[in-house]
Amino acid sequence: MSVAAIQSAAQATGGEVQPHLSFRDLRKVYPDGVAALDGVSANVRKGEFCVVLGPSGSGKSTLLRVVNGLTDLTSGTMTLGTTALSARTLRGIRRRVAMVHQQFNLVERASVASNVLTGAVAEVPSWRAMLGWYPDHLRDRVCEVVARVGLDEIHLPRRASALSGGQQQRVGIARALLLKPEVILADEPVASLDPAISREVLGLLREAALEQGATVLCSLHQTDLAREFADRIIGMRKGRVVFDGPPHLFDSTAEEKLYEGLTAPADQPAKREQAYA
Repeated sequence: MSVAAIQSAAQATGGEVQPHLSFRDLRKVYPDGVAALDGVSANVRKGEFCVVLGPSGSGKSTLLRVVNGLTDLTSGTMTLGTTALSARTLRGIRRRVAMVHQQFNLVERASVASNVLTGAVAEVPSWRAMLGWYPDHLRDRVCEVVARVGLDEIHLPRRASALSGGQQQRVGIARALLLKPEVILADEPVASLDPAISREVLGLLREAALEQGATVLCSLHQTDLAREFADRIIGMRKGRVVFDGPPHLFDSTAEEKLYEGLTAPADQPAKREQAYA
């Protein structure tokens, strides 16, 4: 179902489209005084492929980590659907969210099938996960998602270390899709890939999420990829939102404002800013 179809269905019930993810005045200030998030407010609608764009050190990764509770807020509120993030709701929210990582985060000595199955650790007792005793329906689901990301059955027993970078990120996407999450967080998912493979991987992520109605929050620093794949762009600079709108409005003026006056290239930030990306 497309984003437009999801919105039309909501409007047909007589109401406005409700945000799937809602950020209200988020602040994250570290002990040294660096504000990784400085009053971030935004809404992301269900089914959107929302790109969080900006240079390293802008707070993109911090914003993503707020959603699954990997970063504690100094103040502000994050809501998933009707559930506000808190210590009491964190476990339930994490079961509804999956993540695709920049460096793949695969166990290189383990097989493709074993790596994908780690996406189910929230659904099985820890002792079963440690022993690799997963129920048959999850093993069947592994075969489904591995095929969906364009890998063959022959890849299932292969070690992750034997795969190319693009194939490893496909395994990462398959792992994220395993439990059919409501939200997929993708933190610089193509930073380690060449441009052609980057487009293949982002296209795959977008299509697979669309098929199951998942909302995607994807951080990038490449403006061309953001314009090409996003339904919506949130531009961040120094912990603040400086642009929020559709890709066709992210013109050269908006891009200049986002990157204006930087003392380091977008992909080579100052060390302190990089620590709080």
